[in-house]
Amino acid sequence: MKKKLLMVSAFLMSAMLLCTAACGVGKNQGNIPEDPPKGEEPSTPSETLGKAKKLAGFDGKVQPLSYAERTSEEFLTLKDSAEHFAATFTEAASTTYTKGDNFTVSPLSVYMALSLAAETAAGETKEEILSALGTDDNRLRRDYAALYRSLEAEYRTSEMDGNKLVGCVDLSNSVWVNDNVPAKQACLDILADDFYCTSYSADFTYDNENANRAVREFIKEQTRSLIDKDFALPKETLFALINTLYLKDVWNTFGADLGFTADSRAFTNADGTVTQENLLMGQYVGGRKVETDRYSHFYTQTANGYKLKFILPKEGYTVKELCTAEVLSEVNAVTEYNGTDEEQKIRYNTRCLFPEFTASYDEDVRSILNESFGIEALFDPILCDLSAMTDKDAFCSRVQHVTKLHVDKTGVEGAAVTVIMNEATSTPPVYTDVYEDFLVDRAFVFILTDRYDTTLFSGIVNRV
Repeated sequence: MKKKLLMVSAFLMSAMLLCTAACGVGKNQGNIPEDPPKGEEPSTPSETLGKAKKLAGFDGKVQPLSYAERTSEEFLTLKDSAEHFAATFTEAASTTYTKGDNFTVSPLSVYMALSLAAETAAGETKEEILSALGTDDNRLRRDYAALYRSLEAEYRTSEMDGNKLVGCVDLSNSVWVNDNVPAKQACLDILADDFYCTSYSADFTYDNENANRAVREFIKEQTRSLIDKDFALPKETLFALINTLYLKDVWNTFGADLGFTADSRAFTNADGTVTQENLLMGQYVGGRKVETDRYSHFYTQTANGYKLKFILPKEGYTVKELCTAEVLSEVNAVTEYNGTDEEQKIRYNTRCLFPEFTASYDEDVRSILNESFGIEALFDPILCDLSAMTDKDAFCSRVQHVTKLHVDKTGVEGAAVTVIMNEATSTPPVYTDVYEDFLVDRAFVFILTDRYDTTLFSGIVNRV
């Protein structure tokens, strides 16, 4: 009989993703730190975790994904699985979220956290998690590292401009083991080697306050102080799995803010009220908005190619009706925005006029994983099998998902592209450039992706 309590929590934040198994921990975002003075190395979690101990694992360095790896069938298959999960999870979250505020989730963070959980599980528990992820054990171990590496990035100005850090995507995976729990080294080694996961030890049983403080400090550090939260992991905690993802980027590499419209525009909130807002004026992007019978959509992008995609409902439709797996998948699959009319020799360029906004989320998502993805055994005290990590009886009692996302005149921060060259003829055709605006003037659904359309954040802006 499974009787012991094992808490598994997953915490996410916009621009950062955090998941925990056996306990809960969240990751936060904040300002990108200044480069350390010459001769000094940045501090590492092991130096700032109080009474927690670093056991072993990943050293924090990854190699960028090569073009051959990014276009491989193996990588694209896992990415497709992650995108299917993202669309389904976002729809489920929007359906169950009843607070009426702007909300955002980071389905990729949940996906990555569940991947860690799959490695700690066995039997039916493992099979249910793998089914939810849309993959199998061998493919997940083989390809997870490529997904991780495809996201990690750092962007700087030129050496002439001081080599200043202007954007980054920063991920981390960690497992936190109770001092009094004999964790299996083979599992910790697989997590380190195949999932870039570092293991830590803390005394949740007899020094719970300091153990939770160590977790809180870790999350705060990984999220640049954006999330500073006590997740109150109980004394019964056996181990916790944490995934964090932090994103920050500017609209303009050299720091120029976006301008606002000179006059205010009427913005219709989801509840029907109207506010007057000066909207941000995005930069022109090649293409024009896509229209369907229910919605229109277009995107703006940051200096380093991260895309903020707006889904605007047409009259008679609400944002909740459009925040579905079907619509999200349709929008994210669009790569061509009809930028050129060859017959008329016209090139279309569109800019988004959109409001500044913030969105967040802080919920236990067990019911979503259970009802939308069929994960049951993980949350059952009798059926749960986490024997790959420990021989102690355990089950997951909480999956906490925490997100924060800020979009303003400077750029995006949260935890959460392709050049096609055509051969020219001897006499190039002359095009007329047409410039259009995509006006985001009512409640909308959004997707925030990297340059290759991997969903980092998604959600609804109900009001501004």
